[in-house]
Amino acid sequence: MAKTRTQFYVVKRGDNLTKIARMHHVTLDEILEWNPQIEDPDLIHPGDRIRVAPPRGAGGEGGEYHSE
Repeated sequence: MAKTRTQFYVVKRGDNLTKIARMHHVTLDEILEWNPQIEDPDLIHPGDRIRVAPPRGAGGEGGEYHSE
């Protein structure tokens, strides 16, 4: 069975959306598209739960994850 990509990430102290996007090999624009609840990209808080992969059925890679 193929590994599935982590769908969500819980923000930790010191995180920002650019850092989180890089950690999950996605773009900042994708993070913002998948998280319409984020009104201000410069304002996230520890404990916030954000989507870091496309919702299932949204096209794309089908959720498969290949480690480097």
